[in-house]
Amino acid sequence: MSTPRSRRVVLAAVIGMLVLAGLWVAWSTAPEPAGVPEGAGVPEDAVAYTVERVVDGDTLVARGPDGEVRVRLIGIDTPEARPEPECGADAASARLRELAPDGSRVWATADREPVDRYDRALRYLWTPDGVFVNETLVAEGHAETLRIPPNTRYATRFADAQRTAEADGLGRWGSC
Repeated sequence: MSTPRSRRVVLAAVIGMLVLAGLWVAWSTAPEPAGVPEGAGVPEDAVAYTVERVVDGDTLVARGPDGEVRVRLIGIDTPEARPEPECGADAASARLRELAPDGSRVWATADREPVDRYDRALRYLWTPDGVFVNETLVAEGHAETLRIPPNTRYATRFADAQRTAEADGLGRWGSC
């Protein structure tokens, strides 16, 4: 026959094991740390943003360390969606939604001027697996290069991608 003291010891042991099991489950299902993904081609100084919505092919609204911001992709220009959609505008917007869907995490860096005259955050974007969003839109023919000094860090890459997209008739270069 067990004594009241031994029951308390067993009960304490069971409770302790349950607490440890709960801590283990919480730890094992915790989200990844907020640091830049290693080996994905994302610059080390990139900052995480959560996409709230895509506005058009080169602009989105996101939430990051600076709160909610309207982000304009640096170095590219996509066809305008308003007032009347230009040829390729819908495809460019759709592709940006695929690369940066609502609720997804993207990684962003600024160049020399982080904000434009319209108070939009000027950024280069990467997906968590390292896809360079700005360059991808140009390489697939959804955007053309837009070189506005001093934000020209990737201008040569974008120009090379555009030449290839034009030569291959990709995106708007083949349909507009």
